[in-house]
Amino acid sequence: MRPVFSGAEELWADVVGARMRYLAGGSGPPLVLVHGVAASSFSWRLNFAELARHFRVYAPDLANLGYSVRVRGLDASLSATAHRLTQFMDIAGLASADIVGSSYGGSVVMQMAALAPHRLRRMVLISPANPFAGQYERVLRFYLSFLGGVFMRCVPFLPARAWNYGIGRMYADGSRMAAGTGIGYARPLRQRGTAKFILAILKTLAADIEALREKLPGISRVPTLLIWGDCDRVVELDSGLKLKEALGAEMAIIKGLGHLPYEEMPEEFNAVLLRYLRGGKNVGN
Repeated sequence: MRPVFSGAEELWADVVGARMRYLAGGSGPPLVLVHGVAASSFSWRLNFAELARHFRVYAPDLANLGYSVRVRGLDASLSATAHRLTQFMDIAGLASADIVGSSYGGSVVMQMAALAPHRLRRMVLISPANPFAGQYERVLRFYLSFLGGVFMRCVPFLPARAWNYGIGRMYADGSRMAAGTGIGYARPLRQRGTAKFILAILKTLAADIEALREKLPGISRVPTLLIWGDCDRVVELDSGLKLKEALGAEMAIIKGLGHLPYEEMPEEFNAVLLRYLRGGKNVGN
């Protein structure tokens, strides 16, 4: 059973070479939510209803991820993913939108800003993998090893308890995790071909992110808010401070939170995001 949030409808977009599933709900200016690499629209389950009170919210499952249709041999590069996100907006009838991206999804949004800045009114990047970060590369090296590849193919089928532990390591305080989180992440990863596609993403990810470095002056034309938990163990806060300077961005550092602040303390995260999107000042905590 594919999860559909209260107040949302499940829709499909046939982009070039792939079929993307997405959730849409609410009314108002368009807001697009872009999930991380081993995630899906499920990531936004604790935020969607509140955001949909103020915006028309779109939460796509990126091509070959989440509950989107799996396509063998699909280009997994950051550039191809950003192009497909732009095509998704075309199909959804969005000339431009505010776009939020988490972790790898933030990298995709930066690539989109480099390719088509006019499609982004503003972007909000939640601890994105970025050219100043190095911590995430240790994870890449593991998953690109033989042992890591085997683990990637087996891990979706581990029990919910193991998944709760793994996701909980990305929180500052795992006790804040909502019921059903681990299995909610695991289920879409069990579809045939998913592990292979994620490994294809990881093979070029470090080079793709490094290539963003020379594009940062152009990306900086898009008004940007960075959101970081000060206990993030996946993408280090120091890299966010450097990215802030490079983009001339605003930044909200949320104390006592990890890599997934929108899950760990959704009410606090929603408040920070809405203050920025609704034109408020002093978004930082």
